[in-house]
Amino acid sequence: MKAKILILFVIVTIVNGCSKNADAVKPELSFGSVNGTRFNLNSNIIFSLNLKSATTGIAKDTLFIARKFFTCPFITTDTTFYRIPEYNGIKNQKATIEYSFQYGGGGKFNGCINNSGSASRTDSLNYFFWVKDSNGKSSDTIKSPKIILLK
Repeated sequence: MKAKILILFVIVTIVNGCSKNADAVKPELSFGSVNGTRFNLNSNIIFSLNLKSATTGIAKDTLFIARKFFTCPFITTDTTFYRIPEYNGIKNQKATIEYSFQYGGGGKFNGCINNSGSASRTDSLNYFFWVKDSNGKSSDTIKSPKIILLK
């Protein structure tokens, strides 16, 4: 009986010792800062994100951004992406990503405006960010603090 327990213990130890940490092979993204939480029309919103690369060699990462309004009934498209410029990556290399846009300046991420562009209102939302590397591995999704977009 003691021999069976010892063999079982050795097998469990070997299996646990040989398993790889899945988190070590995907990029890591963490929230750095945002330049405010209340923004008037035509204000610049700047997010700073911290990236730890999992790629060695030429890195072709993509930053995905999603937004979730708390009450806006007009928004249907809420996700976009941007290619991060290629860089020669070293595993565990750290970098800062700065994502900025002008609230109300057109483009994909205006405020709570209906399809005709005539109705606008103050609303609040969260932004969500994640990175996908050229190997198809995605970081965990991170969430911004609550952002208020004033009419």
